[in-house]
Amino acid sequence: MKKDGKTMNKTRRLAEIKRMVEQKGRIEVNALSEIFGVSEVTIRKDLDVLEERKCLKRIYGAALPVKEVTELSSVQEEYLGMHIEYDSKKEEIGRLAASLVTDTGWLFIGQGTTCYYVARELAKFGKVNVLTNNLLAAQALAKNTQANVILTGGNLVHSHLYVAGEMFMRNLDNLHISQAFMGVGGADLSAGYTVNYSTELIVYRTIREIADKMVIVLDSSKFDKKTFLSLGRLTLSDTVVSDKGVPRQYIDYYEKNNIRILI
Repeated sequence: MKKDGKTMNKTRRLAEIKRMVEQKGRIEVNALSEIFGVSEVTIRKDLDVLEERKCLKRIYGAALPVKEVTELSSVQEEYLGMHIEYDSKKEEIGRLAASLVTDTGWLFIGQGTTCYYVARELAKFGKVNVLTNNLLAAQALAKNTQANVILTGGNLVHSHLYVAGEMFMRNLDNLHISQAFMGVGGADLSAGYTVNYSTELIVYRTIREIADKMVIVLDSSKFDKKTFLSLGRLTLSDTVVSDKGVPRQYIDYYEKNNIRILI
Protein backbone atom coordinates (compact mmCIF):
# COMPACT_ATOMS: atom_id res chain seq x y z
CA MET A 1 0.00 0.00 0.00
CA LYS A 2 1.45 3.30 -1.06
CA LYS A 3 0.17 6.82 -0.78
CA ASP A 4 1.17 9.49 -3.32
CA GLY A 5 3.95 7.22 -4.56
CA LYS A 6 5.54 6.93 -1.12
CA THR A 7 5.74 3.85 1.06
CA MET A 8 3.45 3.87 4.08
CA ASN A 9 5.27 4.80 7.31
CA LYS A 10 6.15 2.05 9.76
CA THR A 11 3.54 2.89 12.39
CA ARG A 12 0.67 2.74 9.92
CA ARG A 13 2.12 -0.36 8.27
CA LEU A 14 2.28 -2.21 11.61
CA ALA A 15 -1.31 -1.30 12.38
CA GLU A 16 -2.45 -2.42 8.94
CA ILE A 17 -0.56 -5.73 9.12
CA LYS A 18 -2.11 -6.43 12.53
CA ARG A 19 -5.59 -5.69 11.16
CA MET A 20 -5.09 -7.87 8.07
CA VAL A 21 -3.82 -10.87 10.03
CA GLU A 22 -6.70 -10.61 12.50
CA GLN A 23 -9.27 -10.41 9.69
CA LYS A 24 -7.81 -12.78 7.08
CA GLY A 25 -5.84 -15.27 9.14
CA ARG A 26 -2.55 -16.62 7.86
CA ILE A 27 -0.69 -14.24 5.51
CA GLU A 28 2.59 -15.00 3.74
CA VAL A 29 5.61 -12.70 4.08
CA ASN A 30 6.00 -12.37 0.31
CA ALA A 31 2.35 -11.34 -0.02
CA LEU A 32 2.77 -8.62 2.63
CA SER A 33 5.91 -7.44 0.86
CA GLU A 34 3.98 -6.95 -2.37
CA ILE A 35 1.00 -5.32 -0.65
CA PHE A 36 3.07 -2.72 1.18
CA GLY A 37 5.79 -2.23 -1.42
CA VAL A 38 8.68 -2.99 0.95
CA SER A 39 11.24 -5.78 1.13
CA GLU A 40 10.61 -9.13 2.79
CA VAL A 41 13.39 -8.26 5.26
CA THR A 42 11.37 -5.19 6.33
CA ILE A 43 8.20 -7.27 6.70
CA ARG A 44 10.01 -9.83 8.86
CA LYS A 45 11.21 -7.04 11.14
CA ASP A 46 7.63 -5.73 11.33
CA LEU A 47 6.39 -9.18 12.27
CA ASP A 48 9.06 -9.45 14.95
CA VAL A 49 7.75 -6.23 16.49
CA LEU A 50 4.13 -7.36 16.33
CA GLU A 51 4.96 -10.77 17.78
CA GLU A 52 6.81 -9.11 20.67
CA ARG A 53 3.66 -7.06 21.30
CA LYS A 54 1.69 -10.36 21.23
CA CYS A 55 -0.39 -9.14 18.29
CA LEU A 56 0.34 -12.18 16.12
CA LYS A 57 2.50 -15.30 15.87
CA ARG A 58 5.35 -15.64 13.40
CA ILE A 59 5.88 -18.94 11.64
CA TYR A 60 8.22 -19.82 8.81
CA GLY A 61 7.41 -17.52 5.88
CA ALA A 62 4.15 -16.20 7.31
CA ALA A 63 2.16 -14.81 10.24
CA LEU A 64 -0.83 -16.24 12.12
CA PRO A 65 -3.44 -14.61 14.35
CA VAL A 66 -2.84 -15.22 18.06
CA LYS A 67 -6.30 -16.81 18.36
CA GLU A 68 -5.51 -19.42 15.70
CA VAL A 69 -2.20 -20.33 17.34
CA THR A 70 -3.92 -20.71 20.70
CA GLU A 71 -6.48 -23.05 19.14
CA LEU A 72 -3.78 -25.11 17.47
CA SER A 73 -1.63 -25.47 20.56
CA SER A 74 -4.53 -26.55 22.74
CA VAL A 75 -6.35 -28.89 20.36
CA GLN A 76 -5.11 -32.14 21.87
CA GLU A 77 -5.61 -30.92 25.42
CA GLU A 78 -9.13 -29.78 24.60
CA TYR A 79 -10.31 -32.84 22.71
CA LEU A 80 -8.15 -35.72 23.84
CA GLY A 81 -6.79 -34.90 27.27
CA MET A 82 -3.20 -34.13 26.24
CA HIS A 83 -1.25 -31.18 24.91
CA ILE A 84 0.45 -30.51 21.56
CA GLU A 85 2.96 -27.70 21.32
CA TYR A 86 2.49 -25.69 18.15
CA ASP A 87 5.37 -26.40 15.74
CA SER A 88 5.79 -24.16 12.71
CA LYS A 89 8.31 -26.52 11.06
CA LYS A 90 5.92 -29.44 11.27
CA GLU A 91 3.13 -27.24 9.95
CA GLU A 92 5.22 -26.43 6.87
CA ILE A 93 6.15 -30.10 6.43
CA GLY A 94 2.46 -31.00 6.64
CA ARG A 95 1.56 -28.42 4.02
CA LEU A 96 4.28 -29.62 1.63
CA ALA A 97 3.40 -33.27 2.14
CA ALA A 98 -0.30 -32.64 1.51
CA SER A 99 0.57 -30.95 -1.79
CA LEU A 100 1.66 -34.39 -3.06
CA VAL A 101 -1.97 -35.52 -3.08
CA THR A 102 -3.18 -35.09 -6.65
CA ASP A 103 -5.93 -37.70 -7.01
CA THR A 104 -8.85 -39.18 -5.10
CA GLY A 105 -7.15 -42.45 -4.22
CA TRP A 106 -7.05 -43.69 -0.65
CA LEU A 107 -4.39 -42.27 1.65
CA PHE A 108 -3.00 -43.57 4.91
CA ILE A 109 -1.98 -41.17 7.69
CA GLY A 110 0.29 -42.75 10.31
CA GLN A 111 0.86 -41.95 13.95
CA GLY A 112 2.74 -38.97 15.36
CA THR A 113 2.37 -35.19 15.47
CA THR A 114 4.04 -34.58 12.08
CA CYS A 115 1.39 -36.79 10.48
CA TYR A 116 -1.22 -34.84 12.45
CA TYR A 117 -0.07 -31.70 10.63
CA VAL A 118 -0.43 -33.52 7.30
CA ALA A 119 -4.02 -34.33 8.27
CA ARG A 120 -4.67 -30.69 9.20
CA GLU A 121 -3.70 -29.66 5.68
CA LEU A 122 -5.79 -32.40 4.09
CA ALA A 123 -8.75 -31.13 6.09
CA LYS A 124 -8.60 -28.01 3.87
CA PHE A 125 -9.12 -30.13 0.74
CA GLY A 126 -12.52 -30.93 -0.68
CA LYS A 127 -13.19 -34.63 -1.12
CA VAL A 128 -10.38 -36.77 0.28
CA ASN A 129 -10.25 -40.46 1.23
CA VAL A 130 -8.20 -41.23 4.33
CA LEU A 131 -7.49 -44.34 6.37
CA THR A 132 -5.71 -43.62 9.65
CA ASN A 133 -4.72 -45.14 12.96
CA ASN A 134 -3.95 -41.68 14.36
CA LEU A 135 -6.71 -40.30 16.59
CA LEU A 136 -5.31 -36.79 16.30
CA ALA A 137 -5.39 -37.00 12.51
CA ALA A 138 -9.00 -38.20 12.59
CA GLN A 139 -9.94 -35.27 14.82
CA ALA A 140 -8.29 -32.81 12.43
CA LEU A 141 -10.03 -34.34 9.40
CA ALA A 142 -13.39 -34.20 11.15
CA LYS A 143 -13.48 -30.49 10.26
CA ASN A 144 -13.78 -31.43 6.57
CA THR A 145 -17.34 -32.66 6.06
CA GLN A 146 -16.43 -33.91 2.56
CA ALA A 147 -13.63 -36.11 3.83
CA ASN A 148 -14.20 -39.86 3.81
CA VAL A 149 -12.32 -41.00 6.91
CA ILE A 150 -11.92 -44.55 8.20
CA LEU A 151 -10.26 -45.32 11.53
CA THR A 152 -8.48 -48.63 11.74
CA GLY A 153 -9.18 -50.97 14.61
CA GLY A 154 -6.51 -52.09 17.04
CA ASN A 155 -5.20 -51.64 20.56
CA LEU A 156 -4.98 -48.05 21.76
CA VAL A 157 -1.49 -46.77 22.57
CA HIS A 158 -2.58 -44.26 25.20
CA SER A 159 0.62 -42.23 25.40
CA HIS A 160 0.65 -41.40 21.69
CA LEU A 161 -3.02 -41.74 20.76
CA TYR A 162 -2.86 -44.25 17.94
CA VAL A 163 -4.02 -47.85 17.48
CA ALA A 164 -1.96 -50.87 16.40
CA GLY A 165 -1.54 -54.59 17.14
CA GLU A 166 -2.88 -57.79 15.61
CA MET A 167 -6.39 -56.41 15.10
CA PHE A 168 -4.84 -53.53 13.16
CA MET A 169 -3.23 -55.98 10.73
CA ARG A 170 -6.36 -58.10 10.31
CA ASN A 171 -8.51 -55.05 9.53
CA LEU A 172 -6.33 -54.10 6.54
CA ASP A 173 -6.72 -57.31 4.59
CA ASN A 174 -7.65 -56.69 0.92
CA LEU A 175 -7.24 -52.89 1.17
CA HIS A 176 -5.24 -50.75 -1.27
CA ILE A 177 -3.56 -47.42 -0.48
CA SER A 178 -2.27 -44.93 -3.08
CA GLN A 179 0.01 -42.99 -0.72
CA ALA A 180 1.00 -43.53 2.90
CA PHE A 181 2.33 -40.66 5.03
CA MET A 182 4.44 -41.95 7.90
CA GLY A 183 6.57 -40.41 10.65
CA VAL A 184 9.69 -41.93 12.23
CA GLY A 185 11.64 -41.68 15.47
CA GLY A 186 15.04 -41.28 13.83
CA ALA A 187 16.98 -41.38 10.55
CA ASP A 188 20.61 -42.47 10.33
CA LEU A 189 22.81 -43.34 7.37
CA SER A 190 23.89 -46.65 8.93
CA ALA A 191 20.84 -47.61 11.02
CA GLY A 192 18.25 -46.37 8.52
CA TYR A 193 14.82 -45.30 9.78
CA THR A 194 14.05 -46.26 13.36
CA VAL A 195 11.05 -46.14 15.71
CA ASN A 196 10.61 -46.46 19.45
CA TYR A 197 7.96 -49.16 19.81
CA SER A 198 7.17 -52.58 18.37
CA THR A 199 3.61 -51.40 17.73
CA GLU A 200 4.98 -48.83 15.26
CA LEU A 201 6.99 -51.55 13.54
CA ILE A 202 3.81 -53.58 13.00
CA VAL A 203 2.07 -50.58 11.43
CA TYR A 204 4.95 -49.96 9.01
CA ARG A 205 5.27 -53.55 7.88
CA THR A 206 1.53 -53.80 7.30
CA ILE A 207 1.19 -50.53 5.39
CA ARG A 208 4.21 -51.22 3.17
CA GLU A 209 2.41 -54.29 1.85
CA ILE A 210 -0.67 -52.39 0.68
CA ALA A 211 0.65 -48.92 -0.29
CA ASP A 212 1.81 -47.91 -3.79
CA LYS A 213 3.94 -45.07 -2.40
CA MET A 214 5.48 -44.34 0.97
CA VAL A 215 6.13 -40.75 2.05
CA ILE A 216 8.29 -40.25 5.14
CA VAL A 217 7.60 -36.97 6.96
CA LEU A 218 10.13 -35.88 9.58
CA ASP A 219 11.63 -32.66 10.90
CA SER A 220 15.39 -32.19 10.66
CA SER A 221 15.96 -32.92 14.36
CA LYS A 222 15.32 -36.62 13.55
CA PHE A 223 18.44 -36.93 11.36
CA ASP A 224 21.59 -38.48 12.85
CA LYS A 225 19.31 -39.99 15.47
CA LYS A 226 18.78 -43.68 16.29
CA THR A 227 15.87 -45.03 18.30
CA PHE A 228 15.08 -48.59 19.41
CA LEU A 229 13.81 -50.55 16.38
CA SER A 230 14.93 -50.42 12.74
CA LEU A 231 12.36 -50.14 9.96
CA GLY A 232 14.94 -50.60 7.23
CA ARG A 233 17.32 -48.57 5.09
CA LEU A 234 16.65 -44.97 4.11
CA THR A 235 15.65 -46.29 0.68
CA LEU A 236 12.38 -47.78 1.97
CA SER A 237 10.34 -44.71 0.98
CA ASP A 238 9.71 -43.10 -2.40
CA THR A 239 9.62 -39.55 -1.05
CA VAL A 240 10.89 -37.69 2.02
CA VAL A 241 9.49 -34.37 3.28
CA SER A 242 11.43 -32.33 5.83
CA ASP A 243 12.65 -28.79 6.60
CA LYS A 244 15.73 -26.75 5.70
CA GLY A 245 17.83 -28.20 8.51
CA VAL A 246 18.43 -31.56 6.78
CA PRO A 247 22.20 -32.34 6.87
CA ARG A 248 23.87 -32.21 3.46
CA GLN A 249 25.02 -35.85 3.57
CA TYR A 250 21.41 -37.03 3.77
CA ILE A 251 20.36 -34.90 0.83
CA ASP A 252 23.26 -36.37 -1.16
CA TYR A 253 22.26 -39.89 -0.11
CA TYR A 254 18.66 -39.42 -1.20
CA GLU A 255 19.65 -37.90 -4.53
CA LYS A 256 22.17 -40.68 -5.18
CA ASN A 257 19.47 -43.29 -4.55
CA ASN A 258 16.82 -41.50 -6.66
CA ILE A 259 14.66 -40.70 -3.65
CA ARG A 260 12.65 -37.52 -3.93
CA ILE A 261 13.32 -35.12 -1.04
CA LEU A 262 11.12 -32.06 -0.58
CA ILE A 263 12.28 -29.24 1.69
